[in-house]
Amino acid sequence: MRPEQLKSLWKKIGTDKKSLLCLAAGAAGLLLLLFSAGGDAKPKTESAPDWNTLSAAAEQTLEKRAERLLSTVAGVGSVRVVVTLKSLESRVYAVNRETTAEGRESDEYVILSEGSGQTGLSEKILLPEIRGVAVSCRGGGNPQVQREVCALLCAAFGVPANRVHVSPMKR
Repeated sequence: MRPEQLKSLWKKIGTDKKSLLCLAAGAAGLLLLLFSAGGDAKPKTESAPDWNTLSAAAEQTLEKRAERLLSTVAGVGSVRVVVTLKSLESRVYAVNRETTAEGRESDEYVILSEGSGQTGLSEKILLPEIRGVAVSCRGGGNPQVQREVCALLCAAFGVPANRVHVSPMKR
């Protein structure tokens, strides 16, 4: 459009109150649409993390820690560790327990308000439970090294000796 046409259109809109009102409402609607997107077009839904993904990440962390620890033991050369978990970290939430006059009990979780959301009051956090530990290492055929590795892992991870196996690494 040429500037003369824009000026005549603007004069026409300026004199017609309905047209001016429609233009203002349209501009306000357009601004609302632009600002409501907020720059992040993704919906803000949180999905529950996959147990296998969390489990693999926790196992990998424990394996690396065990490998670093075992590499410092006399008689242990190269070392590979596999840790399997029975459960991941879990939380025990605080509960208010009330008993009615009839003897019935009712439990209600203690809820805390944090900013814009709510969360339960954690009473304690239970660490991941280890199902078993397998170790393959140079020197793993030596009974003395096997006992040392087993005792070290039992102490570090709190697992019984029957859940730890040490094997020699092939050459």
